[in-house]
Amino acid sequence: MTTPAAGPAMAAVAGALLALAAAAAVLCSPAAGEDAFGSESAAVGRGRRPVVPAMYVFGDSLLDAGNNNLLPPPAPRSVPPNGIDLPRTVSPRIGRCTNAYNLADIIAQQLGFKMSPPPYLSLTPLLNSDLLRGRGGANYASGGSGILDITGNGTIALRKQVQLFAETKATILRAGLVDRASLDDLLARSLFLISTGGNDFDAFDNDVPMSQAPEFIAGMVADYLKYINELYKLGARRLALLDIVPVGCLPSQRAITGNGECDPSGNSISQMFNALLRSEIAKAVVTSMPRLKYSVASLYNTYSDMIANPALAGLREVKRGCCGSGKFNGEVACTVASNLCVNRDEYLFWDMVHGTQAAYRWAVHAFFYGPTRDAEPINLAQLMQEPSSMATATYSSI
Repeated sequence: MTTPAAGPAMAAVAGALLALAAAAAVLCSPAAGEDAFGSESAAVGRGRRPVVPAMYVFGDSLLDAGNNNLLPPPAPRSVPPNGIDLPRTVSPRIGRCTNAYNLADIIAQQLGFKMSPPPYLSLTPLLNSDLLRGRGGANYASGGSGILDITGNGTIALRKQVQLFAETKATILRAGLVDRASLDDLLARSLFLISTGGNDFDAFDNDVPMSQAPEFIAGMVADYLKYINELYKLGARRLALLDIVPVGCLPSQRAITGNGECDPSGNSISQMFNALLRSEIAKAVVTSMPRLKYSVASLYNTYSDMIANPALAGLREVKRGCCGSGKFNGEVACTVASNLCVNRDEYLFWDMVHGTQAAYRWAVHAFFYGPTRDAEPINLAQLMQEPSSMATATYSSI
């Protein structure tokens, strides 16, 4: 939604947000547990033991490993050909919004696990012996969800995901396989991974005029920091945040502009959110989370670099989606009826919004080993090296 005073630039931004909102609404397709995950005692993902006891995943479809496929309609679901390139040993093969492994999987593999921890909903009731010992972890991410409770139709909002983690901790303590002090130590050494915020831009197409974008985004970031603080109180001490992609460069946006180029006005909203997130979390760590070690990994910059220089990541096509239809394969979601590229390792985008496994692998490598442009104030490899001692503040019992 725009006001007459917003002008052409803000109207362009609104178009970009409309594209993102439409993509978020369909996720992988309209609505209709990973048993290969290895715990510390069994993971062989990189030929070594995991460097953290567990990984806890929160956020949206960039990280969802199958929760939405276990939710009732109208929650959006992943359908074939999503997962087409996953190894045959992975079951179920659908649940992710990409052709194979997603960002949560690849980050987990870098840590020594085989893939993302299992979807939380596949563990209900919690019978996973590793999780009940504070190891392995769980994935709470829900495609189409956001920071705001109103974002995502039938999905699990970030607030609820944090509540589910609190319930997980309480369940572990009740099981009695690990005592409170040991669990708090395990949580302090585990990785907490979050990707959220992009789907909340849907609000600009409903009740929020573009003139209120700065105020609206400030509210989003404030809520985000509140939920991060809740995780901190529950024991999180290692945190990796993914910022928001360049919205103006998505195939869904290119389909609207029609010229095949990125829309700088659309990207400005991502930049506004990303900059504020960085400044506010830096302040929050000083004032209320002094024991937190964190890294903000930049999807915005890694995507921008791949778009500017595709060969850098071994890519060829950085404008069109591999799976979809319409202009740039960015107008219709990926389904069995979609156009599907053959050379998927050469594409940046899998569908209207999501990346391919090839693009995600390159981005994650940059998150771990790149300069501050790719991850700041430290990269993920440095985050793993940081000591994560127990906080002096009292932990929550739930």
